Amino acid sequence: MERGSVSVGMQDAAYYREQASRARRLARGMRDDIERLLLQTARDFDDITEDLERGAIEVRHPELMPQNHR
Repeated sequence: MERGSVSVGMQDAAYYREQASRARRLARGMRDDIERLLLQTARDFDDITEDLERGAIEVRHPELMPQNHR
């Protein structure tokens, strides 16, 4: 697989950027413990976005991959 390509089943960076944004929107107005959890989720999606934009073919948080939620 060439550098910068995405493996089969992996979403592109824009998908994870949107998920991070969504988690931040949901965090606003939530109880402190839920807000912390959602903000951590947003950071995890940001990590995936960075991995993909740097050409990674695997991500640091495989449990967050959409195909792992079946």
